[in-house]
Amino acid sequence: PAAGHFELIDIIARCGMGVVYRARDVKLSRTVALKMILAGRLAPALRTEAESAASLDHPHIVPAHEVGLHDEPHYFSMRL
Repeated sequence: PAAGHFELIDIIARCGMGVVYRARDVKLSRTVALKMILAGRLAPALRTEAESAASLDHPHIVPAHEVGLHDEPHYFSMRL
C-alpha cells in the first residue's frame, strides 16, 4: 500500500493518536518512520509534535523530515 509518495512497508507501532509505519520515501529514496494520525481532531497535536521535534537538536530526539496530509490522515515522516 502507499500513502502519497510513501510506500508503506510494515507497522512499527500503534499509539493513542494513530499508527507508525516503516515506509519508503520514494521521492528521496530512503526508509523512514511515518506516523499517521487516524482521527482528524488530533491533527493539530501532530503538527505541534512535529514542529517541536524539528526545532530540537538532541541525540535522543528523532528529527521530523516532513509534515503533511494525504487523503485525510495527517502524517509526519522522521528518521527511522
